[in-house]
Amino acid sequence: MQTTFKHFAFGAALLLSAMPFAARSQDVAENLKGTGEVVITSGGGTWEDAQKKAFFDPFTRDTGIKVVLVPEDHAKLLASIKLGQPEADITGISGGALMGWVDKGAVEEIDYSFFAKDTLTGMPEQMKNKYGVGALLSSTVVAFNTNKYPASGKQPKNWLDFYNVKDFPGKRTLPKCEKILDGGLIEGALMGDGVSPDKLYPLDLDRAFKKIEDMKPNVGRWWVAGADAPQSLISGEVDIAAAYNGRIFKAKQEGAPLELSWDQSLLQLDYWLVMKGSPNKENAAKFLAYISQAKPQADFAEAISYGPINNDAYKLLPKEMVGILPGSPELVKKQVFQNYGWWGEKAADGRTNWDVALERCVTMLSQ
Repeated sequence: MQTTFKHFAFGAALLLSAMPFAARSQDVAENLKGTGEVVITSGGGTWEDAQKKAFFDPFTRDTGIKVVLVPEDHAKLLASIKLGQPEADITGISGGALMGWVDKGAVEEIDYSFFAKDTLTGMPEQMKNKYGVGALLSSTVVAFNTNKYPASGKQPKNWLDFYNVKDFPGKRTLPKCEKILDGGLIEGALMGDGVSPDKLYPLDLDRAFKKIEDMKPNVGRWWVAGADAPQSLISGEVDIAAAYNGRIFKAKQEGAPLELSWDQSLLQLDYWLVMKGSPNKENAAKFLAYISQAKPQADFAEAISYGPINNDAYKLLPKEMVGILPGSPELVKKQVFQNYGWWGEKAADGRTNWDVALERCVTMLSQ
């Protein structure tokens, strides 16, 4: 379970050079068919559109199990689990938050017995955690509006540029506290203050929050939903954003005047979790086994430009697509690997670094 992203990327490179992917039957394994429903949280926007196209609609079509969506609200979800009445069977979280959910007793162990052997073989070990199934590889990037920063002029390329309001004037959007980890708030601030990517960890929270505090007058929006960042750029509310690569990619596909830079982008892993006390636990396991197959993973990557968690998916994707996927051999050298081990470390009082950073962030933004 501790395989590094570097090992994953190397493995992906080997797979890309392997023999062509053999055509597979589209027949769905009998053990994945069923009745009833599975309730899943969703973040809306282009994210939800891509999930419907690659995961939700095909799963219902092929298995007979209905997918019911509820808005993602992790605080509300955790409260419902504590009451013994989880409002969803499945949710997605950033990799660094996994152990926090486990420590809260909020998740069931993953039932991998529903996964086909070839599916499990195609998934790197870190995607098959005892408590979470890999959902995707994503990146938080520096993105911008090309009407404000056209190709004919100087464009922001990294976090130093993001925090440089003198040379790159304009409003910014940054992740709100709920997204402090997967929005890369702390790492971005430190690199924006001149910290070298290879010297990031352990994160200096004092230095990071001072940098963010200094930037506050220039922040036009603190986003929670991933769709907020590209929407803010398109509307002109902000000019530069810390944003998820897939959201920007999709907006560009639809004609929005947006661009992103992979330099110093944060490489991240998300997990799917099954909620403690899930009333549809078996259907949840079937759903995760289904979407972890190579074809759904390839379809999702093509729809929203997030890296697949099954290496066999690379063999189903156009070559030009592989070059824009987080964690791919072509991009990984420009990227910074988030250190989930540091975020999960506990102090003597039992609180993780994530707990401490979150509390400090909430305090800062409330002032």
